[in-house]
Amino acid sequence: ITLGTGVGSGIVINGQLVYGCDGFAGELGHVTMVRGKEGRKCGCGSRGCLETYCSATGVARTAKEILKKDKTPSVLRGKKEITSYDVYLAAKAGDKIAKEIFKQTGTMLGEAISDFIKFSSPEAIILFGGLTKSGKYILDPVKKAVDKNVMPIFKGKAQILISTLKDSDAAILGASALAWE
Repeated sequence: ITLGTGVGSGIVINGQLVYGCDGFAGELGHVTMVRGKEGRKCGCGSRGCLETYCSATGVARTAKEILKKDKTPSVLRGKKEITSYDVYLAAKAGDKIAKEIFKQTGTMLGEAISDFIKFSSPEAIILFGGLTKSGKYILDPVKKAVDKNVMPIFKGKAQILISTLKDSDAAILGASALAWE
């Protein structure tokens, strides 16, 4: 699962990428997490997609929403443009609002992952992308939500890992793998 500007994902079974009937299998980023008009509008045309909450862009949107509602002091207040990196730096500095943003984001991502685990019983979920660089701020709430929401039969079976692949290598390796096929 790639957590960048959007949320990308793929499914690998026995070393083979699953394409589905049309090449679009594994679109976890467009699973609906918030139904109805309350869900955020997504670039795909739907509302409430995981991507609108758990991408770097989603983190920035969550920051703006929380700052409007919650008057708790935060280093994020007054910033013209807030990025997920700003939220990370604020969380690292102990900012309560920033930590809450990561908690909400990680919880929702963990809920989606737990549903995927129930559906597919994978050996591992590998997270990649800019948001993963926030480390424990995103990973702790993800793992907590997975543990809370996954069925007992699946508890502790799927490892949740951060990819060790360098960002600059990912696109080249992905394109190479597709060409190899």
